[in-house]
Amino acid sequence: MFLQLKPGDIIDVIAPSSAHHDVSLESIEKFVSNLGYRARIRKGLIVKDADIFSANKNEVRFTHLLEALLAEDSKVIWAFRGGYGATRILSQLDNHDFSKQRKFLIGFSDITALFLYFHARYKWPYIHGRVLSQYASTEVKEEEVGCIKKILSGNSKTIRYSFEPVNKKACVPKKINAEIIGGNLSLIQCSLGTTWQINSNNKVLFIEETNERGYKIHRMLEHLKQAGVFDNIKALILGNIDCLAEPNGSSLCEAAISNFFDGVTFPVIRSKNFGHGENNYPLMMGTKSLLTLGKDVYLTFENS
Repeated sequence: MFLQLKPGDIIDVIAPSSAHHDVSLESIEKFVSNLGYRARIRKGLIVKDADIFSANKNEVRFTHLLEALLAEDSKVIWAFRGGYGATRILSQLDNHDFSKQRKFLIGFSDITALFLYFHARYKWPYIHGRVLSQYASTEVKEEEVGCIKKILSGNSKTIRYSFEPVNKKACVPKKINAEIIGGNLSLIQCSLGTTWQINSNNKVLFIEETNERGYKIHRMLEHLKQAGVFDNIKALILGNIDCLAEPNGSSLCEAAISNFFDGVTFPVIRSKNFGHGENNYPLMMGTKSLLTLGKDVYLTFENS
């Protein structure tokens, strides 16, 4: 079973990255309560001006994360926001052994660093999806909220996501049983050369990105290629990739993507329903999934 919470179970809320001072913690509690669970928010989670980049000082953010990781009465750790800051506290995790724990982290963007760290060290599965500040401040489609409800309650086998094929390889009928791994492209690149470097061998790789110009997207992809990240993947899922405009107002985003993936030997599929965009449906990663290619391209989750 991937995950199966009971009504009233505790969800630990962490803020390892940036703050969002326009979102109240009370609204977070209300959202989690409406899901049927209890949000545990530690005192001093977010302090304005405590850190120039992040929600609080490094030592405070790490302490909150550590307490959530060691808590014996919770299974889920849900990030308040992405942004920047998670990589600054990763090295402190090396002083602790979490082999007896099994937590499910939820978030995206900067939280990719935590995903990759715990997957590399302990093979923990994780949920790539909205951070809590988004659910509390954004009008989210009922269907999307329904998907996170299904995952948390253990009914994820009924979830089916559709994709568009990007290359001819994705149009050839085939079923791929493999884990999905990945997250934000910038953070995947940041993992290279670290103790938590992404291991994509025999996996389906997922990437998404926002607020980067086309050439930077292409450069990051080229870096991953030269580092061997694409060498042995089963397939690639492109989530929403939203580029900044060039100085002349044009966009090189699509050109960068089509140029890089033209002629690759693995299937490439795409959906804008995942990542920094209007939609950000939850994706279960680090656990078994079934990707069906061909006329209809879709993803289902098997370990449920």
